[in-house]
Amino acid sequence: MGAANRTLVIACDVLKNQIESLGEVHYDFIYLEQGLHRTPKMLAEQLQKTIDESCGYSVLLLGYGLCSRAVIGLRAAPHQKMIIPRIDDCIGISMGSRAKYYREFHQNPGTYYFTRGWIEAAEDPLKEYHRSVDKYGEDTALWAAWECMKNYQRTVLIRTSGQVHEPSKQYVTEFARFFKLQYEEMNGGFDYLKKLLFGPWDEDFVVIDGDIPADDEMFKD
Repeated sequence: MGAANRTLVIACDVLKNQIESLGEVHYDFIYLEQGLHRTPKMLAEQLQKTIDESCGYSVLLLGYGLCSRAVIGLRAAPHQKMIIPRIDDCIGISMGSRAKYYREFHQNPGTYYFTRGWIEAAEDPLKEYHRSVDKYGEDTALWAAWECMKNYQRTVLIRTSGQVHEPSKQYVTEFARFFKLQYEEMNGGFDYLKKLLFGPWDEDFVVIDGDIPADDEMFKD
């Protein structure tokens, strides 16, 4: 990696299309596969490995939230500043603000959220079901899928660009039908993502100067 560009963005690939839709951003980017979330320890190890290999940069912007505590313990180099959104996961980033995310979380806790990037890059119970039928049989695959979704009542497609991406809508509509969920859409926003990329890094972020490990206290309000 080149040291000429002093800012590096390390992000989950579910955010890639949202970041690219902002136009040209003069940073370097590394996108890690969303599947690492399935094993938070592996995600944490890959994040730390990427950070360790990025000593030529002075600022590291992480396109991750707590993500099952995978960011806890991450440590940059003494000369680096590391910025992490103070949020549970990238859904809050896609909604556009922490306030909106927590309001939705408390008012509608049984909600499964989708974005275009999530559909294209991530696994979900419907994809798992289709993949498992041949291996485990219809009954077992169906039971496992419904077990994952038993606490959900609705599914929401977040329109991150303000417009409906038709293939995404078709997929989430099918997801809602399969699991007998209420289907809704909501507008997302770019404000939180833009703040991550360009500042200000206010109370919505954990800002760490030097080789101090990220800890749980930093993510508390």
